[in-house]
Amino acid sequence: MTTANANKKLVAAGFEVKESGPFIVAKKGRYVIDLTKNGGDLASTIATIRVRASNDLDHNQSDYSAGVYCDNVSQAIRLAR
Repeated sequence: MTTANANKKLVAAGFEVKESGPFIVAKKGRYVIDLTKNGGDLASTIATIRVRASNDLDHNQSDYSAGVYCDNVSQAIRLAR
């Protein structure tokens, strides 16, 4: 899926979407969907999709990875409701 299509789908589901470099962060309520782009242009695709609670963060020193990785944006939206 391209980043443009993912953005449209997230906005349609009621998420507030922000892009910053290779990352896209979508927030709604207490959930966050983190997307990582695979390329830099508008036609770039999504490399990873992760859902986590907004107050749950990664901790590198203890190898803790917050949230769960998803196969596609639709699955992430379902988990974040």
